[in-house]
Amino acid sequence: MKTKIYLKYFLALAMLVFAAAPLLGQGMNNSLLAYARMGVGARVIAMGEAGSTVTSDVVSGYWNPAGLVRMKDFEVGTMLNASMGYGRSHNYASFGNRFGFGALALSWVNANVLDIDGYDENENPTGTFSESENNFTLSYAHNIGKFSFGLSPKFYLSTLDGETQTGYGVDLGAKFDINQYLEIGAMARDLYGKFDDTTVPYQISAGLAAYPLRGLTLAADAKLEQEEDPYFCFGAEYWTSIGSDPEADSKLSVVSVSEQSSWEEALSTLQTGLRLGYNRGRLSAGTGIRLRNFQLDYVFRYNNHEVFGNDHILSLILRF
Repeated sequence: MKTKIYLKYFLALAMLVFAAAPLLGQGMNNSLLAYARMGVGARVIAMGEAGSTVTSDVVSGYWNPAGLVRMKDFEVGTMLNASMGYGRSHNYASFGNRFGFGALALSWVNANVLDIDGYDENENPTGTFSESENNFTLSYAHNIGKFSFGLSPKFYLSTLDGETQTGYGVDLGAKFDINQYLEIGAMARDLYGKFDDTTVPYQISAGLAAYPLRGLTLAADAKLEQEEDPYFCFGAEYWTSIGSDPEADSKLSVVSVSEQSSWEEALSTLQTGLRLGYNRGRLSAGTGIRLRNFQLDYVFRYNNHEVFGNDHILSLILRF
């Protein structure tokens, strides 16, 4: 009976998001703030960016804030894209914690383009300038039984050759844990947002995650962006335990790191992960290592683009 009630919560919220999105997205520029939809975290990017359901750490603040309720106490996350070329960089940092009233996380997404050649109206060189785009997000999540929900108000700040523009946005997410083998999730990015008096394009994601075997995760997302055709993302992940961790699984329970009594015990939880993903003609593959209080992930993303090269992305999560 409770499962049916929680499922009604999830479906009602998802229907509200999908119904409101077309109204809130009128009059927008579809290329606006594109960096904010590029994805963060090597793990989910390696899984084809099918992240609406699979995240359960501080990176959930980006993919679906509802996943923050599964954080392991205090967490810190970072990401670096080391191979974008053309003076471009894409960075991410966050920290979050669980409290009695829910979970909170603060995150920062940054995209820079350095040494852009400048010209005057007569096409005479004027030197170089830079562009910096930033997104600051405060996320909150709470759960009612197996149903969890999250909210993320955001502040946008961009500077171009000394000129500054600002904006805001709101993300909304929900997840429902059907059983130990299956979860579903939905996420609305920039459900409502403005940047310099222009509507920020929304992105709607809905997906599921399956855990058919110990350590194996299969994920699929359906995504819709304003004035774009819907598309699908697919990902798979497998964790194998090197130590003697009894929780060698992709769906770990919430355990306080403070319960670890020694480094020897912590090292016994060492795991390695392998991942594959597909997203609109782009293939990705990655790996990672994980302890109870440490996770390092890497992804290679084949972008299939004539101008921009492939990505090599590293990310790190620390748990305290």
